[in-house]
Amino acid sequence: MQAPAATSSEFPSVLADDTIEPSPYHAALYHLRQGLQALFALSPGADAGKREEHEQIVSLLKQVLQLLHVHFAPEGDDSGFRSFGEVLRQHRDEAGMTQEQLADYAGLSLSYIRKLEQGTKPPARNAVLALCSVADLKLVPSEVTMLPAIRESSHKHAPNWYVSPGFDSVQMMADLAQQLNGGGGSIEQTYVYLDHKSASDWIQLCNMPSYVSMFRESFPHSQAAELLRELTGNVGLDVIALGPGDGKTEVRLVEHILEEGERPSVRFYLFDVSQPLLSRAFKHAVDTFSDQPKIFVCGIQGNFHHLPRYMQLHYTPARSHRRRVYVLVGNTIGNIDHEPQFFHSAFAGAVPGDVLLFDADYAFTTSGNTADIERQDPALQKPIPETHQRWLTGPIERYCRDAQNVAFSWRVDTDRPLPGSYGLQFMAKVSLPGMVQKTFCMWQVRRYAVEGLVRCLQRLDWEHVGLLPFSSSKARPRGLLMFRKKLPARKH
Repeated sequence: MQAPAATSSEFPSVLADDTIEPSPYHAALYHLRQGLQALFALSPGADAGKREEHEQIVSLLKQVLQLLHVHFAPEGDDSGFRSFGEVLRQHRDEAGMTQEQLADYAGLSLSYIRKLEQGTKPPARNAVLALCSVADLKLVPSEVTMLPAIRESSHKHAPNWYVSPGFDSVQMMADLAQQLNGGGGSIEQTYVYLDHKSASDWIQLCNMPSYVSMFRESFPHSQAAELLRELTGNVGLDVIALGPGDGKTEVRLVEHILEEGERPSVRFYLFDVSQPLLSRAFKHAVDTFSDQPKIFVCGIQGNFHHLPRYMQLHYTPARSHRRRVYVLVGNTIGNIDHEPQFFHSAFAGAVPGDVLLFDADYAFTTSGNTADIERQDPALQKPIPETHQRWLTGPIERYCRDAQNVAFSWRVDTDRPLPGSYGLQFMAKVSLPGMVQKTFCMWQVRRYAVEGLVRCLQRLDWEHVGLLPFSSSKARPRGLLMFRKKLPARKH
């Protein structure tokens, strides 16, 4: 049987105007047209063997044409949706799964799976990553991420942002103003990062050479990533960064995680109370990972003290083969008022195999004696840094009526729930008209005995699996602690 002759109507006439630069799609069609026409011209009169060979080549070229259409189709073309649905259905059939089973394994609704396979629903990038994480499906990200629908949904400006319905930053600012205009007391730590000016001052502080050297350059990113690989294998990870600030340390850690072994996917959640800080961290993460199809970045504005309320972090579909990694760095643990209560409540949604890592400043003495602390802690030998004073003065100047002057000093706090720990409090004495003064604890950092932290978390079924000491200065020795949630003890 002779191959049919090609007609000009089967191909778009796209290069009639040489002054118009063709799109990749149209250029591909044009070159394929020339090749097909040349091939067909040779077909008449050829022997049976040659004709069969020609037909095979034609069939192959038509497949290439179809693929090119999928990859380079003009805007508005929905063939990408249909092609993704066809690929998904093929893989599901080969895995012997029903649509119901796939929906359960991927954590997606049955109706959504049906619409994807029918080609009536554009596939969102997080849905694609969820499907790729189902091991039995054997869906390779590179197989689908070039489809137009995926390219569009994975654009770096795609909305991947959540706000808890119960979270009200405006009310929090009103609460801060009310407290500052009261008689004094301790300011909730999250409030000093909340508004745009406080966030800007904090970012400026974090980019000072001394801070970068102390906290970021010495941080054991590579060692932590290697230990995580040993603890979790090469399963998909949900990395949940709590209070990331500008996100630079956490993003670098995820970069090292991606370098350590081949993972199906990484979901990177940035969780912060401050919208300006979260925006900064989110943009940095998206820009860093924009060319990596295996990572999904999501921002969540909320209070991490109430972490179990955020179900998108804690729902794990059956047989998903994923692990969560909670990340709390930048000495954020040192800002927590009651550490045992925080560990108990914030990580109530953790399941066996989940990992918790956080850094902590070491105590210079565990005696619990104020005089010993004042004598041995280097921070108390000098005034509070001007950078911190400017940052902490800002909320007072903006929200405390009639404030005329602010003076800062240190105060040692030994009334701590963890043995061997103590706190350094940044005390602000605010002068008002009429010789009136009031005092606020604006910020505090804590020093810890590692043994106290370990015993606290062991009582909550967290296994201590690693300690990575790091510091660029004898004045701030610290370590990165890593824990893994244990299986509950069996009752006999």
